[in-house]
Amino acid sequence: MSIKLKICGIATLSDIESISKLDVDILGIVGDSISKRYASEEFLRIAKKYTTKPLAYVKVKGDILDLLRESKSADYLQIHRVLTDEELDRLRSLSNNKIILYVPASFSYLSYLKKALDVTDMVLLDSPEKGIQVNLEFLKSVVPEYEVGIAGGINLFNIDKFISLNPKWIDISSGIEIFPGKKDLVLVNKIVEKVKKN
Repeated sequence: MSIKLKICGIATLSDIESISKLDVDILGIVGDSISKRYASEEFLRIAKKYTTKPLAYVKVKGDILDLLRESKSADYLQIHRVLTDEELDRLRSLSNNKIILYVPASFSYLSYLKKALDVTDMVLLDSPEKGIQVNLEFLKSVVPEYEVGIAGGINLFNIDKFISLNPKWIDISSGIEIFPGKKDLVLVNKIVEKVKKN
């Protein structure tokens, strides 16, 4: 299985256009105003004109119905928080969008991982704490058993360890930035070469 690559936290149209020309599978746009990588729904709509690649709109806060409505211009809605059982049930019954669900990469969230996989086949294991590299030992025990994406402190210097796990996809944001929201295209190209040579 070839590993897919998602570049997340894109906040400029020039990056949308440039990264779209590369062998990247999904482009991520963060739609929460508290984020340093925030881009509005209007940016999402305009970005659709600059790419044929699938766009994921990443949200943290908000009611499930509101999140689905706000992400209607996107190909994926990525919800980056732990959901309640009620929210998971609502997503299961309401959604005809493609959903990406965040699951903290921790042994204490194994039962939640199974619930998330019952809602969508796009589950992202990411560090439970912002800015902390994801627990590699946890990933080694879980990734071979479940088809999931992985994220959390991945960059050019450590990506080989993550590629060796053969996840469904790798999600990278801060590890390829000049500053939050602006990607370093030289680094993006190098990441693409490493992920896609497998």
